[in-house]
Amino acid sequence: MATDDNTAQLKASNGMQQLPPMTPQQRQFTESGGLNRYRDLVTGDRNWLFFIGFELYSLFCSNLASIVGLAARRLCLPAFLRSSAGSLVVGKGLTIRQPHRISLAKGVILDDYVTLDVRADKRRDADVGIEIGEHALIGRGTIVVAKDGRIRLGKACNIGSACRIATQSSVEIGDSVLIAAYAYIGPGNHRMDDFDRPLIEQGMDLRGGVRIGEQAWIGARATILDGVTIGREAIVGAHSLVLEDVPDRAIVAGVPAKIVRYRE
Repeated sequence: MATDDNTAQLKASNGMQQLPPMTPQQRQFTESGGLNRYRDLVTGDRNWLFFIGFELYSLFCSNLASIVGLAARRLCLPAFLRSSAGSLVVGKGLTIRQPHRISLAKGVILDDYVTLDVRADKRRDADVGIEIGEHALIGRGTIVVAKDGRIRLGKACNIGSACRIATQSSVEIGDSVLIAAYAYIGPGNHRMDDFDRPLIEQGMDLRGGVRIGEQAWIGARATILDGVTIGREAIVGAHSLVLEDVPDRAIVAGVPAKIVRYRE
């Protein structure tokens, strides 16, 4: 005990502060901040010219109101994306990180205050990013996060307000899927098998991602965890917790979700 106390005092006398337990990402941005770290977060492995250009876009176009703002974002944002097509509708307050890893197809609609957040480790050449299909709509305040993973939203899917879709592996949402407000899709569970380490430092228990089949309907405040496949034309009831695969055309509900019946 005395040795531990002496070590703590020595660190304090050298101007060092012992950090509390935290996730690897928290530690990454806590231990070394500054401009380089900010650039890594916002534009990843792009050069300084790309970074400065994107900062200027964010400053002058991101929160610009009215039809002038819509026109400015439609004109300027594609210059920073991996790919895009015409007729984009991008609301104000869009938060977008590592835009060169994001693809928006023709007719995509992003409502106000949407977040498209890619967090790719520039040291690895991983297939990481967000791809949104033609005529898809993402509702106000929804957050889509690909952490060293890939998210694909199919054609004409409709994501409600204030949803969270996140992954460290993959999320694939089929064409014409309807997701109601406040749904929570994709994140894995935190590991808890090492009793000698704080839970926050144990990382995630990843199970291969989430897949939602075409024309499925996910109810309000439903939670779909990592490793689950939702079948084609299936329905997940509001407030359900889905821990197991759902067959095609099945209707499930409850905590945990169970099959109620099948669509005729």
